[in-house]
Formats: sequence, structure tokens, C-alpha cells
Amino acid sequence: MINKYRVGKFFELEITNNSFSYTRKPQGLKAAAALDGLYVIRTSVDTEVLDAPATVKAYKSLSQVEQAFRSYKTMDLKVRPIYHHLESRVKSHVFLCMLAYYVEWHMKQARFTDSF
Repeated sequence: MINKYRVGKFFELEITNNSFSYTRKPQGLKAAAALDGLYVIRTSVDTEVLDAPATVKAYKSLSQVEQAFRSYKTMDLKVRPIYHHLESRVKSHVFLCMLAYYVEWHMKQARFTDSF
């Protein structure tokens, strides 16, 4: 349980049949507090190939792609689930979904940038 919920680095727990007690681990809490408000992006690509700003940009574009996949998997495109068994049909279906998302995205961009 301690490792499952990752409390082991912050608390020393003692659990018996009749009691439960804990003690805070100040060093673990202090180390975690030093990182409050920050996030770390780690990559296996060499810094000569991908520097820090490019890594952040790639990470943010990845989240946009993930949002696109969530969008076309939900009701945004208002299509029902379709099941394919042949590889060529699966690839065609994914292509059409991404094309539909691409068209939808451009239509939304045009709507927000047009002056009426």
C-alpha cells in the first residue's frame, strides 16, 4: 500500500492490527516542495539534436495531437464506432478521421479569426 500510493518517501508508517501511526519524513517533504510548480520533461534525444526549448515545443505539440485523438474518439465528430479487421481499412479509417479533424480545426480557426 505504501508504494502503491507513493507515501513512503513522505511518511514513515506503522500499521498493526490495532493501530496506525505515522511520522513525517522532513527530507522527503522538503525535496518535493522544492519542485512545487515545476514539471520535468525527460528525453532520450541528445541535446545537440534537440535543445530544451525544442523539447518543450515537441512536448506541447504532442499534447495537441493527443487532444486531437481524444476529440475524434469522442462525440466531437459525431460518428459511431466503426470496427475494421483489414489493415488497409484500419489505415484508411484513421486517415479519414485525421482528415476530418484537420478540416474541422481549420474551420474553427477561420471562424475565430474572421472579422464580421
